[in-house]
Amino acid sequence: MESPKEKLKKLTAWTTAPELTDGEIDELLAQGSIADAEGNAPSSEGWTPTYDLNSAAAAGWYIKAGRAANTTETEPDSVSVTSRIFENCLRMAKAFEARRAGSPTVLR
Repeated sequence: MESPKEKLKKLTAWTTAPELTDGEIDELLAQGSIADAEGNAPSSEGWTPTYDLNSAAAAGWYIKAGRAANTTETEPDSVSVTSRIFENCLRMAKAFEARRAGSPTVLR
């Protein structure tokens, strides 16, 4: 069974440009931490690791969009490619945002 971190890496296509670092994946996972089924907060001692991976993935795609938006190209054709990458990253972020109310992933 894949871990929430492995799944988040897949959901964000983390090694595809613009890439995310392993540390950023860890930060996104931490930001996506939510109360477990028993109501324990992530800061509680008895917390069962529970994550809103859709929220974490949306945040990851927004980071990727920010990196794509910051890219400057000198060739006229490459501006179109950069624009498409930026737009795709935004589309992916919005798609995951729309699913944030879905069921969280629980690591047991």
